[in-house]
Amino acid sequence: MSAPHTLVLGGGYVAIYLARASKRAIKAGELRCTVVNRSNSQAFHGFVGEMVTGRVSPSHICSPARRLFPPAQVHVAEIQRIDLGNRVVTTARSIDGTRATLDYDQLVLCLGTVDRTEAYPGLAEHAYRLKTYPDCLRLRNHIIEMFELADIERDPEERRRLLTFFIAGGGYAGTEVAGEIADLARLLCKKEYPRLDREECRFVLVHPGPTILPELYGRDGTGPEAHPKLVEFGMRRMSKLGVEVMTETKVAAATPNEVLLSNGERIPTRTIVSAVGTKMPPMVEALDLPKDERGRIITDEFLRVPGHDGIWAGGDCAAVPLPKVAQATCPPVAIYAMKQGHQLGKNLVRMVEGKGPEAFRFPGLGQGASVGRRSGVGELRGIEVTGFPAWLLWRLLLTYYFPTWDRRLRLMTDWLIWPIVGRDIVELRGVRSDEYDIKHNVFQAGEVVAHEQRTGKYIHVIVDGEVEMLLHKDGSEEVLDTLGPGDHFGTRWLESVELETARAKTTVRTVALRRDQAPGLQALLRSTGPLRAESGHFPAIVETDRRSSRVDVPSAASPPTT
Repeated sequence: MSAPHTLVLGGGYVAIYLARASKRAIKAGELRCTVVNRSNSQAFHGFVGEMVTGRVSPSHICSPARRLFPPAQVHVAEIQRIDLGNRVVTTARSIDGTRATLDYDQLVLCLGTVDRTEAYPGLAEHAYRLKTYPDCLRLRNHIIEMFELADIERDPEERRRLLTFFIAGGGYAGTEVAGEIADLARLLCKKEYPRLDREECRFVLVHPGPTILPELYGRDGTGPEAHPKLVEFGMRRMSKLGVEVMTETKVAAATPNEVLLSNGERIPTRTIVSAVGTKMPPMVEALDLPKDERGRIITDEFLRVPGHDGIWAGGDCAAVPLPKVAQATCPPVAIYAMKQGHQLGKNLVRMVEGKGPEAFRFPGLGQGASVGRRSGVGELRGIEVTGFPAWLLWRLLLTYYFPTWDRRLRLMTDWLIWPIVGRDIVELRGVRSDEYDIKHNVFQAGEVVAHEQRTGKYIHVIVDGEVEMLLHKDGSEEVLDTLGPGDHFGTRWLESVELETARAKTTVRTVALRRDQAPGLQALLRSTGPLRAESGHFPAIVETDRRSSRVDVPSAASPPTT
């Protein structure tokens, strides 16, 4: 008789500590364990702020799965379906979608959370998020690019837009990133970009609550769980770093050019960082399991899902009872996921040995955050710490819990080297230059989408809304045409003297394609015929009259554009 098979869905902290706690039983052949994850690495989010600002190397916050989970098996694939009735999970490999099935005796659900992209219009299209490693790496590259573009920009208004960094969400992640970017700008303007003035840089941190760092503030700033003095220190620190903090303010919409706030203010910017919260992944939402009001899977004190034999849950997607606190659940913090994974591993081994499970008893250790330039706030077992001691203590704790020793050494090397050689400001691009560059955009009514005075490189196809094509001549404005879904517009040649502008008449959604890649798309459309969406006709991009409000799509022999 083969050993019972445990299938762990998700490769985060729960899976890491579960594999470690059950290591002996797996090696002895008493238990089989397979960890399913979409990538072959795990990113340590405690150092994301330092990674996106060049303090540590991007790869040094990632640990390889093949060193995290053995002797458990590793299955790198996308989860397609969870069949609780037949105890089977279907996965698909990334290269071609070929499916595989995995059966199980015990199922552990630790699928984490995903970004809440519906928090405000334009978030999914224009905001940089912090949930996944690829998102963080894109933000890192983008920040460096903004300084490069600003260094050669002659228009003061556009340079100011390039050097404005907007962060939505004043929790731990948003506050840490805001402080790190502000400190990075100080260093870069002083050394690498001497033509840029630090005073041109703007940093805006917006939070809907009464104060930033709500994790430390509690419900109303009172009670044993509240630390208002730490919050006040964090606010002062942000101000000292030059970060504008706006509380009790929400993001109404985001576009490629600006952020609209609930108070009516508009912030021109090319950088929007979103840390506004998370939600349950669709895979968790689809499961017929007991859930709380936030959609998390309910567990008992043993981390079992009530009424479902052989199913366990932990981490951010689970509502695990908080020990010694009535009707409370564990917060979505890494230390709780680690301890839950350890308890899950112990309980799985106890079941193999014919023993009953033990309750999860971890009451918590502390919490804290970096607030920029070697300063932090935190509490350890209720003891409050601020400034450099808090920053150092928190960094030591994070380093201690880093899952692999080789990455710890690499991190320490980075920390020793960067004060001497400076931040790493190399852009790490991983996309082929000939791959199609397609962007999804959202523009608000009255916003200029494209204009001839600033030539661009994209052709826009309108998906939803209306766009006015305007001609500016002798100080007057003439509406040439109004375009709607299916119509397209783009840029003129560099030598064009016509001052045409495309302006959103309503909220507009577009799909934009690089102008130099249009001939390839045109050939595709001609070979396949018209493409039809759920409603209406999606026309092929065709050449139009030079004087019309729609812009010609160039042939392969057309002159280059910027």
